[in-house]
Amino acid sequence: MARHIPLEGSPNVRDLGGYATADGRTLVEGRLYRAGSLNALTDDDLAAVTALKLATVVDFRTPGEIQGAGADRLPDGLTATLLPIGGGDLDQYYNAAFDPEERARLLEGGRNAEALVGINRGFVSSATEREQFAEALRLIADAESLPMLFHCTAGKDRTGWLSAILLTALGVDRETVTADYMLSNEYFLPGGEELLAKLAGSGLDIDADLFRPLIEQRPAYLEAAFAEADERFGSFDGFLHKGLDLDDDTLDALRAALLD
Repeated sequence: MARHIPLEGSPNVRDLGGYATADGRTLVEGRLYRAGSLNALTDDDLAAVTALKLATVVDFRTPGEIQGAGADRLPDGLTATLLPIGGGDLDQYYNAAFDPEERARLLEGGRNAEALVGINRGFVSSATEREQFAEALRLIADAESLPMLFHCTAGKDRTGWLSAILLTALGVDRETVTADYMLSNEYFLPGGEELLAKLAGSGLDIDADLFRPLIEQRPAYLEAAFAEADERFGSFDGFLHKGLDLDDDTLDALRAALLD
């Protein structure tokens, strides 16, 4: 299961609790949330987030994303921990809408979907980005950091990969991990479709469908990250230990903090 928390200003907020692991345990609800950015929360949204009694919010957005969209709107006394991951910043692709040369370079000829595959492989191949994901996992392993919410802009790429790492490390099967990843199409994609419709009706000579691979989630994107982990580190376990430099004590602490 995945418990959706419907917020007007952040449609892709979900409790990661409720998933079952291979050894028969379950992720405890109310301890870990995945989300899109929180900068556009309404007053009612803020009240709902306050009710989660969060101890930590992790923001994967880059400084440019935060400057452009705004900092998170958070309950009093709570400040976001910034762990910027540049690979998931899609602004250059969205900005290409208004530059024919950039559209051709970045989006046409199948390069739109290739970009997302490359970004997800980069989450694994980049030592800098691995370090940020690893730091988020170490925070989650610290029981004093919970309940925690982690997010990027849409809540699907950077947030999706951290969720996939975490669920897999805890023993959730790949089919369930992929299903959780794909839920962004249910909660984030409708708003993206509205933006594509506005772009298509803008009168500009732009094929709005060029941007569809950027706003929707595809299994191939997640598969690319897992494949990169296997190719680079020999296995997912090798990725956890060598790629993310997580020791057994940290992984045991993750299980103790999140599983019942």
